[in-house]
Amino acid sequence: MVFTTPAYAQGEPPATLGSIVVILKNIIQLLAPAAAIAFFIMLLVGGFQFLTSGGDPKAVGAAKNTLTYAVIGIILVVAVWLVLLLIQNITNVSVTNVDLPGVN
Repeated sequence: MVFTTPAYAQGEPPATLGSIVVILKNIIQLLAPAAAIAFFIMLLVGGFQFLTSGGDPKAVGAAKNTLTYAVIGIILVVAVWLVLLLIQNITNVSVTNVDLPGVN
């Protein structure tokens, strides 16, 4: 019997289930900054719509809706994060971390 070492494409081993966990952790870490950036952009868009409305009631209403939805969105993101932290404090289970048991 001949033992050989496996040959991987470009010298790297194939992806494992642990790779998915790392990807999920990276995505979760990017969600809060992405929400903040989206909120800021929507505030800029709403402000620009408001400034360029020229007094048109429809355009002013659209700008107000954009600003309202931006504020509601950031409030929902913060509320969800606070609910997750509350669950974490009550149950002592880290719900903001991704971890699969038995996967390295």
